[in-house]
This record gives sequence, structure tokens and C-alpha cells, in this order.
Amino acid sequence: MEINNRTVRLLYQTNNYFDKNLWSFLEENYDLQLDSNEFLIKNKFIFLDKNILNALKNKELEEGDLIQAKTLGKVLESKNKNYKVGEYVLGPGCVQDYYISGGENCEKFDIDKLNYSENEIFIGLENFNKAFERLIELEYEKKIILKTQFKPSI
Repeated sequence: MEINNRTVRLLYQTNNYFDKNLWSFLEENYDLQLDSNEFLIKNKFIFLDKNILNALKNKELEEGDLIQAKTLGKVLESKNKNYKVGEYVLGPGCVQDYYISGGENCEKFDIDKLNYSENEIFIGLENFNKAFERLIELEYEKKIILKTQFKPSI
């Protein structure tokens, strides 16, 4: 399976978190080959919280790093007996469309139990800057949700 994975990565260290050039938005294409016990997840929701800001302040992110975030996504393909195609998984998926997991730090999630306010949602990875700015404005009090868009073919 060929994947076109959009990612958000840190370009450089700064204290100006409102700098729109702080992030790179890349499309990475690769031919997917799952190893034994792995599964492919398509992120649907990316939860931005104070952990991202703390990682920036503490210089835990280096140039080119993916932005770590908790995500909620749908299993598209699986070689893992515990995670079936179509199930939703809460896990450490980073700010990107897809990720591969072996199940570490993941848990199944009932998508019908997701509760959020529409005011906390930004649609599409292309709105990461706006979502990140909103996180700063809220002074880290809330989580901001970045909702990715499923491609019609998946």
C-alpha cells in the first residue's frame, strides 16, 4: 500500500511561538510494508496540549522532529491480533496523517464517546498554525483538537 503522509515538523528553535515559519509541512510518500504485530492508523483527531509547549520551552524538540501529540485514529490495516481493521485507537500518533504502531501506549477507543466542543476544533493539518496559536492564547488551560480530513478513497 502506498501512503502519502502529511507531517508537521519543527524547523528551528525559537521563543517566538507565533512565528508561522516555525513549522514545516511536508508530504512524505512511501510504500507501506507492515511488520509482524504492526498496524496502520489514519489519524482522525490530534490533541494539542501543554506538553507540546513544554517540549519547545525545554528544548526537547530538535530541528526536523515530528511534533508529538496524542491522537485518535482508525485502524486501516493490521497484522496485530489485538487491533482489528475499523477499530479506533487512542495513541501517540504525532501531528501527521498516518502512523504505524505495534500497540505500545495505545488503547482501543469508542468513537461515539468522544466529547468535544466545536470551538476547540480546527479542521485540517493546514490549520496547525491557527490551532497552535489558539493553544497559546488559552494559556495551556485546554486541549485544542486538530481534526484531520479522511481522504475519500480510505
